[in-house]
Amino acid sequence: MGIRIYRLLYTGIWLVFLSLPVAYAFDPEVSPGARLLALGATAVFIGIYIAHFWRDVPALESPAGVRRTVLIVIILGLLAAATLPAAGYAAISFAPFLTASLVFALPVRPGVLSGIAVWVLAALACLPFAASLWPILGTGLGVLFIVLIRLADSMEHRQQAAEEELRRAAERDAIARDVHDVLGHSLTVLSIRAQLAARLIDHDPAQAREEVQRIDALARESLGQVRSTVARLRTPRLEAELDSAREALSAAGISAEVTSEGQPDSAHAELFAWALREAVTNVVRHAEATCCRIRVQPQRLQVEDDGVGLPGDAEGTEAGQGQGLRGLKERAAGAGADLQLRESRIRPDRPGTVVAVVL
Repeated sequence: MGIRIYRLLYTGIWLVFLSLPVAYAFDPEVSPGARLLALGATAVFIGIYIAHFWRDVPALESPAGVRRTVLIVIILGLLAAATLPAAGYAAISFAPFLTASLVFALPVRPGVLSGIAVWVLAALACLPFAASLWPILGTGLGVLFIVLIRLADSMEHRQQAAEEELRRAAERDAIARDVHDVLGHSLTVLSIRAQLAARLIDHDPAQAREEVQRIDALARESLGQVRSTVARLRTPRLEAELDSAREALSAAGISAEVTSEGQPDSAHAELFAWALREAVTNVVRHAEATCCRIRVQPQRLQVEDDGVGLPGDAEGTEAGQGQGLRGLKERAAGAGADLQLRESRIRPDRPGTVVAVVL
């Protein structure tokens, strides 16, 4: 409703310029019949013109709306022509309104072209009867103003549409990154525990049964995490991720050394939690490590292992790790932090990997 009223006011305010043909109709030399015809045609013109712009823009730009617009412009043109006996060449004052009816109702290109064409035809028709060129030039400036406004409005809408598409793309990427992080971690732990249960099933069935129960519980928890992550409701907690990291590393047979020298502020705790999850997942899945050292400081989180080293290059080119590290790098950059990757020398015979997020 608000948009309709704005459009009505914007289009209606220009109707004051129809006072020119109305004034010509009151010339003493104009017959009463021609005067009455001009006044009646002008009143009907104004009513149809306002009603035309009261409709929603999507309705106007639909195929049925386009046909309706063409019909309305023809009717408006006939009404404007009915004022010629009284208004004479001043009837060209109706031309900008015919142009606006096309320019603002039709898609940009056909609207602008047809709107300009209508004014040109009206100007050529009135030119032989014009005592001066000022009415023609004045309406020409009005048409130019209408066209410029329509083009500017179209550019603004395209820019807004492009910005909205970028926003949606960024949102989709963020959700995909979150799902990757949640699934990558959860499925890795599930796989490790399933392998452990398979090794225990023959010589320690009771322990194997406990592992299966843990797998079931973890699967249920992971399913809830995925659902809440997709709904953009869940954020990981650093303390919970530290406990989960110890459990995952232990299940994989990797020695875990966790050192906490202070917690980051609440604004960056979530970033550290995501980084810890991704780094530990990579250690369990890819590093072939025997030891993992986790160090938490107020301005820094570091995960170091004695595994096979960085995946490919510093950005991570291996399919699984590369996607996760790229997502982690985006998270860090968005929070004003740096993601650092380098080799570790826990063991002299293996390169190892250090993943650090530094505020």
